[in-house]
Amino acid sequence: MCMVCGYRPTPSGGGTERHVYELSRELLRRGIQVEIICEDRPFLPDAANPLARNVIGVAPNSLHGRSFIERVAEKSQRFAELIDLARYDVIHCHGEYGFHTALRCAQAPVGRPLVIAGFHLTALGSIERYQRLGLGEPEEAPQDRAVALMEDAIARLSDHCIAVSHSVAAEIADFYNVPPERLEVIYNSYDPNVFRPIDRQFSRRQLHLEPEAHYLLYVGHFNMSRGKIMAQALRHVPHDVTLLVVHHEPDDAISAEFGERVRFTGHLTPHMLALYYSAADLLCFSSLYGGFGLVLIESMACGCPPVVFDLPAMNELVTQESGYLVQEPTPQAYASEIQRALDDGRKKSTAACRRAAAFNMDAQIDAVVKLYGTLVWRVQTTSTSAS
Repeated sequence: MCMVCGYRPTPSGGGTERHVYELSRELLRRGIQVEIICEDRPFLPDAANPLARNVIGVAPNSLHGRSFIERVAEKSQRFAELIDLARYDVIHCHGEYGFHTALRCAQAPVGRPLVIAGFHLTALGSIERYQRLGLGEPEEAPQDRAVALMEDAIARLSDHCIAVSHSVAAEIADFYNVPPERLEVIYNSYDPNVFRPIDRQFSRRQLHLEPEAHYLLYVGHFNMSRGKIMAQALRHVPHDVTLLVVHHEPDDAISAEFGERVRFTGHLTPHMLALYYSAADLLCFSSLYGGFGLVLIESMACGCPPVVFDLPAMNELVTQESGYLVQEPTPQAYASEIQRALDDGRKKSTAACRRAAAFNMDAQIDAVVKLYGTLVWRVQTTSTSAS
């Protein structure tokens, strides 16, 4: 089978890249041959490349698109050109980068591979969410609308769609008119061999953190919408609370405003990230829209309760028992919930671990394999009947 994704999948890449890495790794362990077509560089600065022999890559210096949409369209076309349709039974496209692949397969004669479209979110989802909350439109709305046109074609032309949450499935059905029989919900998952509870004091000693201080953990940068909300919320959080920021680039403006209250960790391997989850009091995921959120289940698996807005898909993953749901979509309300959560003293850690177990990796990979098999069998049966 063939995976199509925007960047090289690696163990500590971004959410989609890590998911594709783990999915491909587990499929290979189950004896399924996997090749990955992508831009041959990681989205985040992860030097590890365990799947190098399985990657058919487009060289980054061969891409010339200037704007975001130009780069997406160019990569999508280049990826489609690399695919030998006679080589695969299934092509699993992740996101908008499968646009030209879906077009090419739709025009191919009988006997082409099955095309599965994987949706980790929808481009229109954040626009609709902001409008419904009376917040206007997110800054990325113009490019999201362009991406939505590509998603629409992928959803309609693919043989089946996989949504990573029920909220994303509802968006696919609503925005792109995909019928239920062509739509499956299969959650993302986490690696329990990496993300598991580690003694809090041991973790803090390893990371040179104060044993009794309050630490919040935030994964991402401050240029995105959730980062701006996080910065605004931090202005309302007591000054003795430190925010640990997992990102490979520091933010000079944030450092200038908050000083030692914000510490940047740099890029982290999964094992180091597990230490930070275990050491922190809370995970801050201050997004108003999300399709899933790997960091949510990873942090819960390590016993670190998340603080999220009570909105899909965050409230599909995080429950009142396993984390903290902010009712009002404002930075002030988010800061208030952080304070309430800190006062709780991490009493939800055990429930967070239990909740994470619902996203068992083996179960989710088995569901993907079962779907592949069902769809291939259906095509083979139809072809046999027709002949």
